[in-house]
Amino acid sequence: MNFFDVYFLVLTFILGTVIGSFLNVCIYRIPAGMSIVKPRSRCGNCGHTLSGSELVPIISWLFLRGRCKKCHSKISVRYTIVELLVGIIFLLTYLKFELSLLTLIFWLFFSIMTVVFFIDLDHKIIPNKVVIFGLISSVFPVLYHLLWTYPIYQSSEKLAPLYGVLVPTVLMFLFLFGSLLILKKSGLGMGDVKIYTVIGLFIGWKLSLLSIWIAFFLGGIFGLIWIFAFKKSSKDYIPFAPFIVIGTFVSVFYGVSILAFLYKQ
Repeated sequence: MNFFDVYFLVLTFILGTVIGSFLNVCIYRIPAGMSIVKPRSRCGNCGHTLSGSELVPIISWLFLRGRCKKCHSKISVRYTIVELLVGIIFLLTYLKFELSLLTLIFWLFFSIMTVVFFIDLDHKIIPNKVVIFGLISSVFPVLYHLLWTYPIYQSSEKLAPLYGVLVPTVLMFLFLFGSLLILKKSGLGMGDVKIYTVIGLFIGWKLSLLSIWIAFFLGGIFGLIWIFAFKKSSKDYIPFAPFIVIGTFVSVFYGVSILAFLYKQ
């Protein structure tokens, strides 16, 4: 690994943390119906407007020891975790796709999915604004496929983006409808269904189906732990989008290998 390789890795991580800082704003403000542009970031306790030196990802939180510079109230470590997480995701994406259009596309996609993960975790919703932005952003993989061939779809068919939307979205809707019909309740919401219109356009129907399987598998394991280890009620609602996001992430990075292994069996 030469100097320029290390330089781009460091630059990629820093870029990811900066984007992560912006995503923190989106995660907090979108569910509240606030603008993600104005006003500037401020302390949630005293209203102190944060200066540039207080907005440096990760470093500012460490330097200030997790407290507001003015009122000294605690600043949640969650903001730093998100910045660090997005930095790592950007780094892993760059290592997988190198310096390419795919890297840019998946930086955008994983940024959207990060917002989905934390908003659903906090509020148990996936806002329509996020889904709509995801659909608008999906023009990039679709155009990539129409102009060349988008390798993530694993198909050269021009209708591959349409299959990417229909197959997982219809399947998720059937899960939702079936559970409501049979069990009279559902652990899924319409947001979980709608987000697959975005996921399908970015990763295609094959990897989308794999992500659904992984999400249900992880969700089922967590549900059992939730009930038997933590003595919680099975009626408690557990946000499902975080499992969808994890399943999607695994599918993007390891899905081709997993599917190749399954096809051989």
